[in-house]
Amino acid sequence: MTSHTSTVQGALFGDPAVVEPSDRGPVATQDPREVARVVALAQDPGLFVVERSGLVLRADPVRPGCADAVARHDGDTVVQLLDTGHLRLGGTHHVHHTCEEGPARSVLVPKATRDMVSRWTHLRPIPQPTPAPAGRRPAQRSTGLIGVDVVAPGKALVCLGDTGQGGTVLRDEGRYRVENDHGVLVGHASSYRAAARLLARYHGYTPGPVEIDHEHRTHRR
Repeated sequence: MTSHTSTVQGALFGDPAVVEPSDRGPVATQDPREVARVVALAQDPGLFVVERSGLVLRADPVRPGCADAVARHDGDTVVQLLDTGHLRLGGTHHVHHTCEEGPARSVLVPKATRDMVSRWTHLRPIPQPTPAPAGRRPAQRSTGLIGVDVVAPGKALVCLGDTGQGGTVLRDEGRYRVENDHGVLVGHASSYRAAARLLARYHGYTPGPVEIDHEHRTHRR
């Protein structure tokens, strides 16, 4: 087997997924042990998310206020758990990372998630991932770069790369209401970035990288 071979992952939060090595968007894990490990990291020493870039940072327990970037796999798992509501974004903190510093939001672990992982732990050991099916499922087409234009406070328009599809995101009581191009409710998300990925999956695509442009700040009326 070479590094160019696709990987079929068993299902934890949905259908089995085919992961291509060329995928540039977040890759979902189907392994409950990995989920438990990342949840533990979020509790101690703690995790942060830089909202504009999506970078996930791990708090440095020795240097208060400092953090280091996590491995891409761990960052993708954090994104996955935020999208599914198993993790949530908390308050904004001023964080030092390498030679840069700026705002980043803490990652919170809801009680329901702590209880879920605790139940897994008491199963001894945490359950193995579901065996991959013998056949391969065709990989979904990626959206490419997803553009999110924040046209007004609490309102954004989403364009799914060159697919010609997208939707609208509206702030709704602390979360974001996600609608398709025809104003039909798709679901709710914790952030503009999560909403963009939700729309991609709704239209049947694998989410690509997300770029957020706060247009209303650049072109004030």
